[in-house]
Amino acid sequence: MKKALTIGELLITMAIIGVIATLVLPGFLKDYHNKLYITNLKKTIEVFTNAIHQANIDNNVSYFNQTPYVNDLDTFADKYLKKANAPETNPFANKYTNLNGDDVTFLEDAKYYQLAGGEAIGIKCLNSDTCDVIIDINSKEGPNISGRDFFKLIFLPQNNSLFDPAPGYVCKTNKDGLGCYDQLILDNWEMKY
Repeated sequence: MKKALTIGELLITMAIIGVIATLVLPGFLKDYHNKLYITNLKKTIEVFTNAIHQANIDNNVSYFNQTPYVNDLDTFADKYLKKANAPETNPFANKYTNLNGDDVTFLEDAKYYQLAGGEAIGIKCLNSDTCDVIIDINSKEGPNISGRDFFKLIFLPQNNSLFDPAPGYVCKTNKDGLGCYDQLILDNWEMKY
């Protein structure tokens, strides 16, 4: 006759499995979400930079500031960004925080676009030399934390460069959540912060 587990032994085994799952699962989910955020950020930046390059090619110029779109972002977005067929409303959340939980100042008076993949992008060209760019990789969905799913960048139309305006080491301490994109690049696209 085969010996089977008693109910007591089965309950103890289930409790041990439950404790192990409780300890391991949150770390696994955090890693999964971080990789998802990074993948979506890379995709959104690729969509933006490809749109810039295509606008340059179509206008037979080398740099975005030589196109008519630096002063007409709506036409640029309509023609080159894969926008969602959504009404023209602000696709960003009402509130964002930094990694410490403090409120982040938002980019006011920008042009906001909902992309077909669910991302939100905001662009504000201060002149033909500098544009502020904000990206939320999942639009209004949470966590709405700068450095996780929300990033502030600078785009220079005179040389087509897109970069973080702050060095990576300030990512955790910057009140506006700047430096996290730079830190991601320095850490080989891993959210170690």
